[in-house]
Amino acid sequence: MTRSAVDTIKGYYYYQFDLTVLKLLQAKTANNEITIENTEDVDIHTATESTAVQCKYYAKTEYNHSVIAKTIRQMLTHFSDLKKSNGTFIKYNLYGHYKTGQNKLKLPYE
Repeated sequence: MTRSAVDTIKGYYYYQFDLTVLKLLQAKTANNEITIENTEDVDIHTATESTAVQCKYYAKTEYNHSVIAKTIRQMLTHFSDLKKSNGTFIKYNLYGHYKTGQNKLKLPYE
């Protein structure tokens, strides 16, 4: 088995870095805060809300719900822990790139 970090680096470059720059450019005030690698890959804090974003780059993987299951469970666990401790409410987003299969996820997901 050959180990390679190419896809991981592409994920940082194409998704995490680009999303961070995009959110910085979209910031409505200088008081908005963008944090990398905190709660999730990119956290966006405004005066009224906080959003934690996970970025996934699976260039060789077909999308299936099971592919994102671990990430979703981690987000739900974090949400539950915050709720139990009366922590600040956070929205969660998952951005992903997959080789194929994106049509299997119908949005909005209900």
